[in-house]
Amino acid sequence: MLRCGAAALRLYVLPSTSQAQFHTIKRVNSLPKAAPIDEELPENERVSPQNTSDRRKEILSLDSATVVNRRPRKKTTNIIVEDTHLAQWSKMEPNGLITAYLQLSKSKLTMLITTTAIAGCFMSPISPALLTAVGCAAGTTLLSSAANACNQLLEAPYDAQMRRTQSRVLVVHRFSPLHAFSFAALTSLSGVAILLATTNPLTAFLGALNVGLYAGVYTPLKRSHIGCTWAGAVVGAIPPLMGYCSMTGVLDAGALCLGAILFSWQFPHFNGLSWNLRDDYSRAGYRVMCVTNERLCRVTSLRHSILLVALCSVGAPLTNLTTNIFAIDSIPLNLGLLYLSYKFYKAPDAKNSRHLFFFSLFYLPCIMGLMIVDNATRNSESKLKNDWAERIKLKVNQLF
Repeated sequence: MLRCGAAALRLYVLPSTSQAQFHTIKRVNSLPKAAPIDEELPENERVSPQNTSDRRKEILSLDSATVVNRRPRKKTTNIIVEDTHLAQWSKMEPNGLITAYLQLSKSKLTMLITTTAIAGCFMSPISPALLTAVGCAAGTTLLSSAANACNQLLEAPYDAQMRRTQSRVLVVHRFSPLHAFSFAALTSLSGVAILLATTNPLTAFLGALNVGLYAGVYTPLKRSHIGCTWAGAVVGAIPPLMGYCSMTGVLDAGALCLGAILFSWQFPHFNGLSWNLRDDYSRAGYRVMCVTNERLCRVTSLRHSILLVALCSVGAPLTNLTTNIFAIDSIPLNLGLLYLSYKFYKAPDAKNSRHLFFFSLFYLPCIMGLMIVDNATRNSESKLKNDWAERIKLKVNQLF
């Protein structure tokens, strides 16, 4: 038995489980199939040399036809353009043109300036004529629009560096510089012409002077000297003088007192606004008080708040601009502004500066409204008593 097993292993024989006899199985390693050569094929399947050459010619003809029919590929250049600035461009449409012009003229600021000019008309000792008042308002609006357009035209490169002004029409290329300049020239000439036709030459001169001061003095001075705030305060004080002068034709003591009130109001108003924008002003290179001298910014706001108390309670009655009733009625408003200015002086933080700014916006229409109401209750004779020197002597004699 063992002898048969050894013989089976020697001959690679495996026993069968179904039968008693042995089956011999040989292991053959198969080679990969290869293509037969022509000699190994039958004669009817062999490829003749002529058929081979014809086949090669057919392949070459197909390749040449493919080359001829293939279109040349165009060279493409991948240009990557960031759409950060392209998204800010917009096509000028008739519907959006008026809105763009309102933005170019700073419509809210222009409306405030026109309101002070109308208040000056009602503060004059002469009853305002409707045509003169409308002409003064229209001329002031056009001249203010022209001044603001010139301001944006000159400050467009610097407005792009401030978050508050990055969306202005010249910064986002809504208008071309030539378009803005044409708008400013047209509105300024129209404004002066309207003032000449409906008021008097002195009022037209004050309007033209104000445009020159705002565009030619205040705007370039912002980047060179701290005195720009005082120049801007003069610009803000002229519109009520225009309204007053449009009715009287002259500038008397009452008109100067009215202009002084608007002049002093500018400092707590602008300093409260600019305090929280110091980083923007510094980045744009503006040399305003909040950037160059923070203490002077706080002191100036407090100083002119005190001066407003004196102007409203003492100066206005003495110059016959108002009566003594206004001197008393204006005390709560002036004390409120003085209190907020003092808080801003002691603790110059974002909260106190914001409160001062918003209260200044509330203060101006209220104080002007009180002045108009007080002036409307007086008779014509008391309004025309403008000998302020005699009135000062009379007040002094009454006190002592």
